Amino acid sequence: MEHEQPRLGEALTEDQSWESDGVTVLTASVTLPQLAGKGGCVKRFNRYYRRFCRAYLTYCAQALLPEAADSCRSAMAVSAPWTAARAELGYHVSLQRPDGLLSVVCDARETIHGLPPFFIRRSEVWDLGMGLPMPLEEFFPPHTHCKRALLRHARAETPARIALGAAYRENWRAMLRRALNVRNFYLTDEGLCFFYPLCAVACAKEGVVTYTMPYDAERGPFLPPEG
Repeated sequence: MEHEQPRLGEALTEDQSWESDGVTVLTASVTLPQLAGKGGCVKRFNRYYRRFCRAYLTYCAQALLPEAADSCRSAMAVSAPWTAARAELGYHVSLQRPDGLLSVVCDARETIHGLPPFFIRRSEVWDLGMGLPMPLEEFFPPHTHCKRALLRHARAETPARIALGAAYRENWRAMLRRALNVRNFYLTDEGLCFFYPLCAVACAKEGVVTYTMPYDAERGPFLPPEG
């Protein structure tokens, strides 16, 4: 009998709010993936995102709540319009295959009155059969210097973006290297995407700067053969 791969089930959702001086100053909404079924692989996947949920809510309480409370007090002191801070953490599946390859992108959007909106992205590519995230090296030939390959691609593509009006930092060449994290990647039908944190290599208006490397069966990146 063919082994059935774990599948996505009902998402994990969590909503929380915090008050300051009797006023709700911050609300948070979290939606993260969960797998249906039983077994160690399912438990590892689900536990990973439950911990992520708890960590994000703790971050909201420790980092965002003081700023939200300050913005409320400042607005009330001068009777200025004010809205409560909002944090939203959600996800989307960028690629999913029947053999258990799953690429998940998680985005967090944070808005605090009087401060610029903030955006954070993280991603994981999963082998659901093992219940483990897959490293970047899995998508390149053995002995490939993967970070160098990503950097070469980004440096080759960036001048064309700048020529079209993209607002990159003056030292973008150096920052492409310094800010590159090989865990910041995900998969799509078009290729392997890797990204930089907000404002790391370009102005905030450019958002999360993302590059897509088309699949190449010989040099990589490539998708593992479907099992």
